Amino acid sequence: MKSKSSSKFMRITLILLALVALALSACQTLEPAQEVQAESAVAESAQSDEAAQEPETNAEEPDDAAPAEAESESTAEEAAEAAPAEEESSAKSAVEDEAPQLATAKASAKLTNQPGRAIVSARGNHFIVDSVPPIEGPNEELNPLDMMLGSLATCGIFIAERVAQEEAIPLEDVQVAVEADLDASGVAGSGADPRLQVMRVHLDLPGADEDQVSSIIDNFTTRCPIHTTLSRATDIEITVGDEAPSAATEGLNTAKLTAQLSNQPGRAIVSARGNHFVIDSVPPIEGPNEERNPLDLMLGALATCGTFIFERSAQEMDVPLLGVTTYVEGDLDPRGVASQEGGTNPRLQAFRVIIETEGIDEAQGAEMKAQFQQRCPIYTTLQHAAPIEVSVVTN
Repeated sequence: MKSKSSSKFMRITLILLALVALALSACQTLEPAQEVQAESAVAESAQSDEAAQEPETNAEEPDDAAPAEAESESTAEEAAEAAPAEEESSAKSAVEDEAPQLATAKASAKLTNQPGRAIVSARGNHFIVDSVPPIEGPNEELNPLDMMLGSLATCGIFIAERVAQEEAIPLEDVQVAVEADLDASGVAGSGADPRLQVMRVHLDLPGADEDQVSSIIDNFTTRCPIHTTLSRATDIEITVGDEAPSAATEGLNTAKLTAQLSNQPGRAIVSARGNHFVIDSVPPIEGPNEERNPLDLMLGALATCGTFIFERSAQEMDVPLLGVTTYVEGDLDPRGVASQEGGTNPRLQAFRVIIETEGIDEAQGAEMKAQFQQRCPIYTTLQHAAPIEVSVVTN
């Protein structure tokens, strides 16, 4: 009886253990399934969040477009800034067009093997110039003062001729007389300033009435580069016709010459101390410009004056000067010669003088340069009109 009971108990126990095992197996199977469902739920939740965030992303699209708008605004600002820059560039270009358009005139003078005599070269023309009595010059041919006065006289003649053509003035002739007062002792080395202290210009303009004469004089004083240069350095008196020029300054020496329009357009004849020579007008006023012109004379005057002062200084210093060649350049705006329009001043704005020497050293050259700057009446006059750069080359 007991045996049967025990056997029955064992079977029941086994059945219960089997049921527990099945239950445990079912639980283990259920946990992965729940994890999968949980993961699926998380995924669905993420997708839902992303979908919910999509409107926010679309709302941020204007932020992505903001750089494009900023770039557009920047481009507009750059264009606005570029406009004044372009206007400034155009204005600058206009100013440059109105800026001085300088031309350079040149002449040179070379000492010859005859004391007190030099040969001037200008644009293919060559002519002899003599030194003056205060420094023991022969003074037979033209001298530097003759050339300076001749440059002013012929410039006046050619401006008068041109104005008559422009304004239909029945001008029959043009004659000009020029005088200049100076202290010639300064050239000799007395220490006095030898500059031209006053100049007198007298014009005869037959055929022109009073108003036409006034127009000619006005053009002469504004379009002649010799007058506009010298008027900065000294007083220039202008008289016409029956008007009498002022008397020469007492105690000073007076240089003088005359010039007359020839029967060939743009050509004049100058007379100075028995010498006669032809001068031509310049291209800005339709001149032939074949012979020497007024600018050639002014630059040649400065070149020969320097040459002769060097020669004389070498003699006084007992220095064996073997040769001197002087080169002179002058800068001007020729538009002022062609017309009064625009108000361009045709004056000489700067001079450059290069004096090449042979036989002297640097110290001797420096002393001769100082003598030139003190004793040459052309230099001491022109230095008040424009800067003059002087260089001495010694060999």
